[in-house]
Amino acid sequence: MTLTDTATRASREQDLDALLVRAASGDCDAFVEFYDATSPRIYAVLLSLTGIATRADALLEGIYVEAWERMRGRSAPPCPGMEWMSAIAHRHATAQR
Repeated sequence: MTLTDTATRASREQDLDALLVRAASGDCDAFVEFYDATSPRIYAVLLSLTGIATRADALLEGIYVEAWERMRGRSAPPCPGMEWMSAIAHRHATAQR
């Protein structure tokens, strides 16, 4: 990984966090944009944890509903947005075992 790669990744994470902050104030378009940017990676996490595509599909919606509800009224996500979503995904996937 180069310094440029690290800077680009940090910039993407800040962009995702900014979308969550906008979503927290009720901006549905920002949340849709956040979903579009993160759902493929979150689905991959779910699929790797569950091993079953239909289960990963079923969990995905609930994870984003939880994120939407938990972000309401916050000024920032509790940690970087992608890490936060991965933690929620992991919790949901392991609770289903």
